Amino acid sequence: MIAPTSGQNRAVSRPSILLLSGWNLYNIGDVAITPGFLRLVRHYLPEAHVTVLAASYPEELRAYLQQFPDQIGEFDLLPMEFKPGQPLSAEMEAAFAGADLVVLNSGMTLSYGYYGRDWDRYLPRIFSFMKARELGVPYGVYGHSFDKMDSHADILYRDVLGRAAFVYTRDSESLNLLQSNGIACPEMAFGPDSTFAFDLRNAKTDAFADSFLKEHALERGAFLAFVPRLDVNRFRADGREQVHAAQTRDLIAQWVRRTGEPVVIVPEVSRLLDAHKTMVFDQLPDDVRPHVTYMGDYWMPDQAQAVYARARLVVSAEMHSVILALAAGTPALHPHFSQAGLKQWMLRDLGIEQWLFDQDEVPVERVADAMVAVKETPEAAQGAVAGAADIFRRRQKETMAVVRAAALGHYERKA
Repeated sequence: MIAPTSGQNRAVSRPSILLLSGWNLYNIGDVAITPGFLRLVRHYLPEAHVTVLAASYPEELRAYLQQFPDQIGEFDLLPMEFKPGQPLSAEMEAAFAGADLVVLNSGMTLSYGYYGRDWDRYLPRIFSFMKARELGVPYGVYGHSFDKMDSHADILYRDVLGRAAFVYTRDSESLNLLQSNGIACPEMAFGPDSTFAFDLRNAKTDAFADSFLKEHALERGAFLAFVPRLDVNRFRADGREQVHAAQTRDLIAQWVRRTGEPVVIVPEVSRLLDAHKTMVFDQLPDDVRPHVTYMGDYWMPDQAQAVYARARLVVSAEMHSVILALAAGTPALHPHFSQAGLKQWMLRDLGIEQWLFDQDEVPVERVADAMVAVKETPEAAQGAVAGAADIFRRRQKETMAVVRAAALGHYERKA
């Protein structure tokens, strides 16, 4: 049974973790990050109790997690506070006073300058760490990307992150950025995005996936799921989204013509649904469009992963559909553009850089060849997936051992 919101209901005889979550309802990657970490705690630190501090959509997060009580376990949930000029509520004070570890979940919410320079966007997490330090509670960063660090974030981060129990970046380029800015703590290394631990399933999830395949006339293990990303204009208004849309159409056409297998266009974020239709599906060649279907509705990560698990291949210009597919055992290719951040480099860290393509640098034909190779050499493709899984599971085990030691160490010192 899911515990209620109030942190006052936590059992005092259990170690307590506060999880800082930047939850976003309309991006399945952002949705999956939090339950992914909860699954890691359930496996590696089952005696712990987790209180999620939700930066947004707290009730929607609760409603989603409540669908999977056997896999998530008990948790508390509080809306994130630490707003400028406002004192913490009694509940939040009690949550920190009773905590044994504070963890910032995967994401890129500390990338100061990437989303602009409004400090109010970044400081709540930093203040959470400073509150923990004031109380003598260990804190750490789990599977985060640091895409940018404008002045004077380096000064603040050197102090705060330098005193963390651990800092795990989900890609080695972020680790390099931290180190180049003089940030160091005793335990700082590559640690997989918590979405790699996402595996939520229930009867409704499987029924959805089976119905989805039937509705779109897809055969299990014999179709391509394609996730376009057509918002480069968010970063640079140079018309490249039209180029990327043309590349997407070309890749879909080559798959259909060279393999004879169908394609379904699916979303990772709700705001691009219309672009998927108007910029890709509606403009496909006449001989290709009958073999392609378009998903016009948004979905949640358990539904997406169940469909990805039934696909032969996932090609996604969005990173977290790649992660969900790999976690489900399905090969996944990632055409990307550099402005999307550093997270794509996690594929290199997992030993599958051959499935990573800069779509502004790599010819479309090379990407298409890699796609077709998954069908033509399935044993090699599955071997690559297994190799990546070995790495992320080993790092999950190693990093969660540090998380466990930090939480239990503080808990035992209090006893």
